[in-house]
Amino acid sequence: MKKFFKKIIAFKLRIAAKILLWRKKPEIIAITGSAGKTTAKSFLAELLSIDFDVLSSSEGYNTDIGVPLVLFSEKIPEKITSIWSWIKITFRVFWKALFAGEYPEKVIIEMGADAPGDIEYLCRLFKPQKGIILSVLPTHLLEFKNVDAVAKEKAILARSLPEGGRLYLNYDDPLVREMSKKTRADVVFFGQENGSNYKIENLKSDIDGTAFTLNYFGEKKEYSARIYGKQMVYPLAVSIIAALDENINEAKIKETVSKIKSFKGRMNVIPGIKESTIIDDSYNSSPEAAKAALEFLSEQKERRIAVLGNMNELGDYEKEGHEKVGEKAAGTADIIITVGDAAEKYLLAAAKKAGFGEDNIKSFPNSKKAGEYLKKIVKKGDMILVKGSQNKVRLEKAVEKIMAEPKKAEDVLVRQGGSWQNQN
Repeated sequence: MKKFFKKIIAFKLRIAAKILLWRKKPEIIAITGSAGKTTAKSFLAELLSIDFDVLSSSEGYNTDIGVPLVLFSEKIPEKITSIWSWIKITFRVFWKALFAGEYPEKVIIEMGADAPGDIEYLCRLFKPQKGIILSVLPTHLLEFKNVDAVAKEKAILARSLPEGGRLYLNYDDPLVREMSKKTRADVVFFGQENGSNYKIENLKSDIDGTAFTLNYFGEKKEYSARIYGKQMVYPLAVSIIAALDENINEAKIKETVSKIKSFKGRMNVIPGIKESTIIDDSYNSSPEAAKAALEFLSEQKERRIAVLGNMNELGDYEKEGHEKVGEKAAGTADIIITVGDAAEKYLLAAAKKAGFGEDNIKSFPNSKKAGEYLKKIVKKGDMILVKGSQNKVRLEKAVEKIMAEPKKAEDVLVRQGGSWQNQN
């Protein structure tokens, strides 16, 4: 979408959103962080829906255009540059803004930040009453240059919340913890470290799911869900805490949590060919997220295959970030397969330097070729982790090649819509 056209669309959506928010005044709950936003939003929507009418954003709708569309339950058109499609969308959103009847009590939105100013724009528009900040990691460094700049952007949500609002912060992340000093809202800390208001204890995560205890000043509650990887406990725990703060019945929360499953492309366990198991984490990747996924793989007893793609938008951290993942993979996997130039150049080099045998390394320029190779080498019982960024990597294409039931790809894998099928 051309910049000028995009600015016009964003302007019109902003006006319509302001009208709707002024008329209906829903409670806005904003979620940001370098990882886990979509997962936390989905978990929180499920739990709040026990007692409330809730609207939450679709996958990836976390930008100046995507977030306003959430308010109107509209989708970005498959042909994103179609002027006629946007004219129709604009007409519909203004109609809804002016004449909508009943409207959800709570709206949950993701606040993504591709560049400085993105979160400030969304906070000015939506004026959230509650906020969740999950993490600060080295992502989008082409625009932000360093992690401190990422933290500064995320902290805008903390500063924007009103007095009497509520801010949930991950105590285990020092940069997030510091944001408690930058808000007028009431702060609730969650995490595994001492100092958390809600402390995560007895955390266990394996191929059967995740279980943990929430300790709130000595009052302990146990939860389990069919999600995978210890990193997934943060979006789930904060969603439970926010639901408890709304006085939702704890027994109902526990029952709903027990039915929660992983989402597409986010540590989602899928049956693979030849009775193998795929850990599909293909939605996106960053160094810390990749290392966390590899840690889960390391705990599996069967032959472990790590399929790792380029990690995009790392800027000056590209070399170091890929090398750290390569070092982790060398101590985790039995076979390493990479996709993309950066993964081959830096990640594989680091794995070799760490002593990983060259006979168990393979590199490919694209996901489809990696998938074809996997089809040939997969054996019964293999555990296959698939992790990479989206643009020009798209490892869901490799996953489709080795799924036991590829006809279910549209229901199980990320980025299966028409517009994505025409992109690299």
